[in-house]
Amino acid sequence: MVVQDNYNPYENLKYESLFCLTNGYLGTRGSHEEGTARSIPCTYINGVFDKSETFMRELANMPNWLTLKLYVEKELIGIENCDILSFTRALNMKRGCLVKSVCLRDRKGRETRVESVRFISRAHVHRMAVRLYVTPLNYSGIIEIENIIDGTVINFCDAPRFKVKHTYLTKNEALDESGAYLEVATRDNHLHEGCGTVVQAVQEGKDVVKTNVFHDFGEQAVEFLDFDACQGETAELTKYAVIYTEREVKKEALKETIQQEMKGFLQTGFEAEFELHQKACEALWKEADIQIEGDEELNKAIRFNVFHLMSTASESDSHVNIGAKLLHGEEYGGHAFWDTELFMLPFFAYTFPKKARRLETYRYHLLDAARGNAQKNGFQGAQYPWESADDGTEQCPDWTIEPDGTCYRCYVAVYEHHVTAAVAFGIANYVRITKDTDFLLHMGAEILMETARFWMSRCQYIEEKNRYEIHKVTGPDEWHEPVDNNVYTNYLARWNLRYVIALAEQLEQEHPEEYRNLAEKIHLTKEEIASWQQVQGKIYLPKKEGTQLLEQFEGYFDLKEVLIEKYDKNDWPIRPEALKTTKTSQTQIIKQADVVMLLHLLGEEFDEETTKLNYSYYEKRTMHGSSLSPSIYAIMGLKVGDASKAYRYLRRAAFLDLVDLQGNTREGIHAANAGGVWQTVVFGFAGLSTDDAGRLHINPKLPEEWKGLTFRIHCPESWLQIHIDGEQHVDITVLDGKEVDILVNGKAVKAHKADA
Repeated sequence: MVVQDNYNPYENLKYESLFCLTNGYLGTRGSHEEGTARSIPCTYINGVFDKSETFMRELANMPNWLTLKLYVEKELIGIENCDILSFTRALNMKRGCLVKSVCLRDRKGRETRVESVRFISRAHVHRMAVRLYVTPLNYSGIIEIENIIDGTVINFCDAPRFKVKHTYLTKNEALDESGAYLEVATRDNHLHEGCGTVVQAVQEGKDVVKTNVFHDFGEQAVEFLDFDACQGETAELTKYAVIYTEREVKKEALKETIQQEMKGFLQTGFEAEFELHQKACEALWKEADIQIEGDEELNKAIRFNVFHLMSTASESDSHVNIGAKLLHGEEYGGHAFWDTELFMLPFFAYTFPKKARRLETYRYHLLDAARGNAQKNGFQGAQYPWESADDGTEQCPDWTIEPDGTCYRCYVAVYEHHVTAAVAFGIANYVRITKDTDFLLHMGAEILMETARFWMSRCQYIEEKNRYEIHKVTGPDEWHEPVDNNVYTNYLARWNLRYVIALAEQLEQEHPEEYRNLAEKIHLTKEEIASWQQVQGKIYLPKKEGTQLLEQFEGYFDLKEVLIEKYDKNDWPIRPEALKTTKTSQTQIIKQADVVMLLHLLGEEFDEETTKLNYSYYEKRTMHGSSLSPSIYAIMGLKVGDASKAYRYLRRAAFLDLVDLQGNTREGIHAANAGGVWQTVVFGFAGLSTDDAGRLHINPKLPEEWKGLTFRIHCPESWLQIHIDGEQHVDITVLDGKEVDILVNGKAVKAHKADA
């Protein structure tokens, strides 16, 4: 349980993100049912984007289905309209629901207890519901109810400069004999979305609704109900909601589809649907739970990150990805970044491999758009956009507006080409973990070949130095842009070319028919592959002369040396005094893991001495201005033997959103950080890895604070449970599939069957 035990309106937006509920199809932020002054009430449907007057296509805020208001003699029973006698709200991660208990006193002294349960069904993803248990404590009388579907919602409702409305009204009417129905369409593509709601009021098993009237109030569908409330007696008010879009059914059939779904929902009932939902949640946790003995607080924080990450990935749709803020907030417009492949995909590949395949299939669906992006920018092959929405075009804006109205040119999409290498790396990593040859042959290989072509066209031959360079790029560290020969980018470009050269040879030998078909489709020749071989061997990889210290980019070592020496109460770096008088870009201070990210991804290319030297050097210069950074330093800290610092980094990452370390949790949950937290535990402290031959390795390094660690993973033919005790002993159980040999600290260990 993640608990909020007092009400502070200035924390509303943070808790709306923390308490957001998702089921892969849609997500609804944790707003209060009755509404509050400070609120960004959002329901996003995965994959429904719109541009309108904004800089980019972004997730369109759909009509708010949640609003349910209670009145006594025109007095709203709400946390901002009454005195709060008691308040508790909690996210129940195990059951996938949001619960609340409040006791309120209005200005006439009437006291009402309101308890609630809210869930977004994982069993039937178009269904959602909230139930209120309403008890008048010191009065009897008529309680009036407003069941509202609010179509007036906009994106960035609390940011005057950026406000935009992405939908227009098409229908506002009663759902059936009772209930409300609102239908809207997106402004650009005219994609229709329908929402239907029904409210039931029951006391001691009997319907107590006296009045039921529907009103069409502009863009709000409002159903009015009332009932007689008796002192000390509890009434159950249940709001059922159903949402569909034109992506699932024809627009002409939207209302009828929602009517039929609602009939099924009402027939099933709140309790039975909630039970089905909980079983679906239980199935997710069965795959992805992490159990730590010895640190309950940290364990809860890790589970928090796992909960939001696993809840947001689509169960069935390969045309959607995972936004950098999940479905929890507006920042980055719901766009997919390199975050998916490098931070989130490993979690899914090991715990939910079918979801991982869908995430990679998304990239294949948008391959033609990536080809068009490369051509537009004067390159060959496929160049994936820095920010990707539904159509694969670049969604990173060219200009950014500051709160004071000033504009500055945004060059991120122009220079951060390493996202294309990340897409390629993600495919290779997915195939290595899952052995999904079918995906490789029919989708992955084509992407990999086209990304190799991009890097070929991106490399520039410097004749006097007899080498290839990549100019005007930005690496993961965005505080230095653009630069020449970012070592991270150059290494990943070389890796991409090398991997594809070897892959072409492998496919030609092992899958000649599929390889021939692919080569014909994309006009791939042996001469072209030979040219890749020539270039990859001469790509410039800058480092300090006479040492193994990698230079983040050409000229980095000439910048002013500034080190991080102080940390705040949350163990977060304090900005060095020197940066008050010197621009960050003129110093060696960096935003996030750059060279250290390279060491993480391509660790097999660096010896122990090189890894330690570079980790130590760059760790003292990294501000962790991105949430993507702490988990990578935690993993690499363990690799170089800096265990205590690695544990600190894990805690920073795990609690990042729970304690709002960066002050922007209001914008949504940091999805890449959530994936990085899982990687830190499993790859870092458990020491799990898969080699190129597909063999699992475990080299545990549990911290002193932990008495044990248990988690589960999928490998190609088995589902395994791995337990590591406080003495670093490893026990591996085969829950399903074949018995396999695991290399534990370099020695082969046979996994045993669960009943053995």
